[in-house]
Amino acid sequence: MKKSINMLALYKIASWLLYGVSRPFLEAWSRLEGSEGIWAARLGYVPKHIIDTGPYDIWMQAVSTGEVGVAEAIVKAIDKRTNDIKILISATTPAGIARAMSSLAPRCSVIPYPLDFPQVAQRIAGAIRPRLYACLETELWPNLIRTVQDMGSKTILINGRISAQSLPRYRKIGALIHHLLKDFSGICAISEVNKDRLAAIGAPRERIYVTGNAKFEGMLSRPDRHRVGVIRECLDINESQKVIVAGSLRGGEEKPVIDAYLTLKHSFPGLVLFLVPRHINKVSCIALYLKDKNIKFQLWSKLEMGEGRVCDVILVDLMGPLFDLYGLASAAFVGGSLVPKGGQNIMEPAAWARPVFYGPHTDNFEEARSALEIYGGGREVRCAKDLADAIKPVLDDPQIQYEQGCAAKRALMELSHGAADKQAEILLKLLN
Repeated sequence: MKKSINMLALYKIASWLLYGVSRPFLEAWSRLEGSEGIWAARLGYVPKHIIDTGPYDIWMQAVSTGEVGVAEAIVKAIDKRTNDIKILISATTPAGIARAMSSLAPRCSVIPYPLDFPQVAQRIAGAIRPRLYACLETELWPNLIRTVQDMGSKTILINGRISAQSLPRYRKIGALIHHLLKDFSGICAISEVNKDRLAAIGAPRERIYVTGNAKFEGMLSRPDRHRVGVIRECLDINESQKVIVAGSLRGGEEKPVIDAYLTLKHSFPGLVLFLVPRHINKVSCIALYLKDKNIKFQLWSKLEMGEGRVCDVILVDLMGPLFDLYGLASAAFVGGSLVPKGGQNIMEPAAWARPVFYGPHTDNFEEARSALEIYGGGREVRCAKDLADAIKPVLDDPQIQYEQGCAAKRALMELSHGAADKQAEILLKLLN
């Protein structure tokens, strides 16, 4: 116990000193942005209308779009039970903030997540004073958590998961994590395996509930076939045309994907390929590779502006359209998986009943991968040849595509099984 307290104290002292050094630069940057900018909120300066809307019953902290999807499902489940719960949502990434603003405001107040300095935590926690602070997945920021706990707020971890890849890292800082988790009022784990891992890093086993994964439940209601129909019409892609969507590409994954596409193009001359990088700053690298290969392509942003489609390869250079593009796919490849990045959400194509392909590195989605492979809706590939060989039967035979797509959706339905409802019930129970 003494070691854990010392680690937390050291973290607090170090972050306190770092804020002192960086504060002039950070505050100058926030002044340039203005009082309504992201950096003002990062420093704990909450807009007046956010404070006036409070006090808040629940503050949910998400990281990016995936965790905001979890928040959406849980908020919806809460609203089925009661309509008088005031909720604040914070998100870390610009993409997460944008999604929260579009999907959860004005039902919930939305702010950028503050930096985890003690001075900032005191400032924003004092302004918000939530009755219950909920971290999504593994968003464990010590200064803010301890600050809200010291102010009398309850804390809970929802949709909790620890991947096999990250477990050793958490064990290295086990004393710090144990000291944080021991005072949580509840912890919602997505599976029994994750319950055991959370207990191994210090979570009180008697307060861990296995609820399933709300990230998957929210996806079942997201597909909008009308919107996909509009995209088809705008891009002149008919229902019978073969389409591959390669989403969340990272670490050079576009190269084997493009090589597989060129192989398949010999058998399917009109085959369309969407290349969607995980991070927009990688668009230029992918564009350069396409030019080196003498492959003609168009940018999604130009097509959105009304440019007619004249190429079969489309490079998506904006955030946001990936989920809808999966609805166009005959087959989908989900990136972050051929390289050791832990994978991205391999269940997004499954929500559209599309066959799913991915690399060997899917540590962040172990249960999803297992379910997809048990049902026959997903398959691992390791290189360009593997990917081409796996996708070819799907493109050859619409019946195979249909059967594998339906299997993928059944796997998604099996994993969701009311997870958001279970977690909403636990949140409301803690509030009461």
